[in-house]
Amino acid sequence: MKLLLSTVLILAALLKPAFAADMKVGYIDIQRALNESESGQKAKKRFKEQLDRLQKDLERQKDKVDALKDQLAKKGLVMKDEERRSLEQEYQRKLREFERAYEDSQGELQQKDAELTRELIQEIQIVIQEIGRKEGYTLIFEQSGSGLLYGDSSLDITEQILKAYDKSK
Repeated sequence: MKLLLSTVLILAALLKPAFAADMKVGYIDIQRALNESESGQKAKKRFKEQLDRLQKDLERQKDKVDALKDQLAKKGLVMKDEERRSLEQEYQRKLREFERAYEDSQGELQQKDAELTRELIQEIQIVIQEIGRKEGYTLIFEQSGSGLLYGDSSLDITEQILKAYDKSK
């Protein structure tokens, strides 16, 4: 991506100044668009609700594991060997189940976050392309991912994209 950007900029510099005068360039802060758009905020809210549900489930499992651990600590010395072994096995099993559920939930959340982000970015890209065509932009860069180190704020079209995206939804 950086190589492509560099190539485009070098070609633009080498071409006639008349072409450069006709060139219209803008950039967008995709992260800001994701965070501030109505769809992005709704997705973030749904994601947080899912996160809260998973955390509650994990807390319930952890409470069960902790209760078994406490029971082992308090009564383990006075229990018969067979009872204590059985309780230790149950504790180990519940602990493994909890750890597995925790890891699974982390993977599930990361996958869901990536999926939601990908969907929103695809929708925003459609709006960017429409505005780019309608308003005659030669190039529109993504602020953070394109290697853009500086851009005059007059070239920032994030707000325009946000309004158009929210209106389209």
